[in-house]
Amino acid sequence: MTKKIIKILILLILLIALVILVVNLSKKDKKFYLEDKYYEEAKINEIDENKLESLINNKESFVVFVYQPMCITSSSFNELLNEFTNKYNMTIYMIPFSSIKDTNLEKYVKYYPSFVIFNKGKVADYLEADSDDDTKCYENLPDFEDWFFSYVLLKYDNNATTTTTTTSKPLSYTKDDVIIDNVTKEDDKVNIYFFYGKECPHCEEEFSFFDEIENEYSKYYNLYTFEVWHDEYNSNLLKIFSNTMGSEVSAVPYTIIGNNVIRGFDESSKNAIKNAIKESYNNDYDVYFDKVLKEAK
Repeated sequence: MTKKIIKILILLILLIALVILVVNLSKKDKKFYLEDKYYEEAKINEIDENKLESLINNKESFVVFVYQPMCITSSSFNELLNEFTNKYNMTIYMIPFSSIKDTNLEKYVKYYPSFVIFNKGKVADYLEADSDDDTKCYENLPDFEDWFFSYVLLKYDNNATTTTTTTSKPLSYTKDDVIIDNVTKEDDKVNIYFFYGKECPHCEEEFSFFDEIENEYSKYYNLYTFEVWHDEYNSNLLKIFSNTMGSEVSAVPYTIIGNNVIRGFDESSKNAIKNAIKESYNNDYDVYFDKVLKEAK
């Protein structure tokens, strides 16, 4: 290798290092503080479109979590954000995806969940639900922190605060709250109660799975489905069913098979559903007839 080539390579390496340095310095200069009030308490506050527009018009620096109620992905990300806010004693906002229609956010956020950072009323950056590059931020706190703190500065040396947990309490309801047409209880068959959201991709996958196993397993079960994102009655029904099963549900898909509950839907859920059907099809227990109806006042 000639000296000339070596010199060229050295120059290229130095140039690359310089570019990286400039980019990092530029990024650092873009960092900013949120408003003081967002560093005082660890909490997630729900807002509506009017509050969002007010924050933007007032040119505030703040962050907002865009979510879909009863969405398993939104729920999982919400748990990560709870950990984050408690770790850094920060306050963030959350807003339903349906509420950003006709707002400044609509042109940016096309899918849920998302997380948006505002600097003086303008979008500095946001996470894209359909971006492979952003997936790790939804799933891992350190990756989310790296992204978040590449824009936002910590004002204080915050210490982690403790969180409180709630346990499920029995709900009070009447038979009118839980009447389901056409539900029957057959011998040698288990009823499957499948709660889903119309635009939920995981729910669509579970519907496809039931289609796949229909020929082999349908003789062992009856499938009853309840859309909860657009049906208030079914949404309330989900709360009652899940409470009866001893839990508070925060997302769909949510499936009850005999004494078994399947939360969400992925590859492991397929075997869980099959095993629950095999285990429960000749069992007399049914959550609707044996628990929900009997506990109604």
